[in-house]
Amino acid sequence: MKTDFIKLVLAVIALVVGGAAEEILPKIAGVGWPVLMASSVFFAMRRGVPEMVMFAIAAGAFEDALCALPAATSSSFFLAAAALARWSEFPRGALVMTYPLYQWWLWAWTGGTAGGVFNRALVALPFGLATAIAVWAVLAWIERRAAVDEA
Repeated sequence: MKTDFIKLVLAVIALVVGGAAEEILPKIAGVGWPVLMASSVFFAMRRGVPEMVMFAIAAGAFEDALCALPAATSSSFFLAAAALARWSEFPRGALVMTYPLYQWWLWAWTGGTAGGVFNRALVALPFGLATAIAVWAVLAWIERRAAVDEA
């Protein structure tokens, strides 16, 4: 029971801090840092399927609210990215490639994105890689410090 509460608190902290980081960090060519998406993939790799689904939907809804996107635009992609990372042979590679694909997804659903979609996809690759490494390291460190899944 205590572990479930710790996991819930960690997920809420990841959502709030991740959303704040996405808003505060600078954007280049209209591309920001995918903290919430990287957190979704992190939790997909570390939690069960129900937790993965709930976190991906919550993070996607938060992203939609922050960016004024149509409902379920980000939630559906975050859920697909989390599932891809969870059940693929190369999960961290899937994490790195999801952000450039997300730029295409946004272009397909919204039509008007700042900057050209090709430029955004090129800029998104290093942003996605840097964010994935940073989010993975920070959340893993917090998980160890919080003693998640300790008996």
